[in-house]
Amino acid sequence: METTTSMRWVRSKDGWIAGVCQGLSDSFGIETWILRLLWVMAFFCFGTGLFFYLLLAICLPRQDKLDQALQRRVLGVCSMLAIRYDFEVGLVRFLAVIFALSSFGLAVVAYVALYFFLPKEADHITASHAPRRY
Repeated sequence: METTTSMRWVRSKDGWIAGVCQGLSDSFGIETWILRLLWVMAFFCFGTGLFFYLLLAICLPRQDKLDQALQRRVLGVCSMLAIRYDFEVGLVRFLAVIFALSSFGLAVVAYVALYFFLPKEADHITASHAPRRY
């Protein structure tokens, strides 16, 4: 496993609002203004840009706090899934929130079930480990 410094789905500490556009543009090599323009255009499409921006701001770890990225939040299921299957924790959290909002409670039941059924072997892994970049 690589260190958390190789995470791509992160927020920047130097961004305008929450650092989502700046962090993603730095990570993926896209000009920041292009991402910001896409978010503004998405905002005018029924407010989806604002909705997704706020979700990403909540779910993605900040670049200067990557050492805390894999710490448990609510039961730690997203952290355990990210470590076990080599996914980025910010992306796992974002997808879990999207699933929770779109499944009308089914995701909450699945989340709690995963807490009990996932092996706790990820407990001994420290926050210095992170998913691989592909």
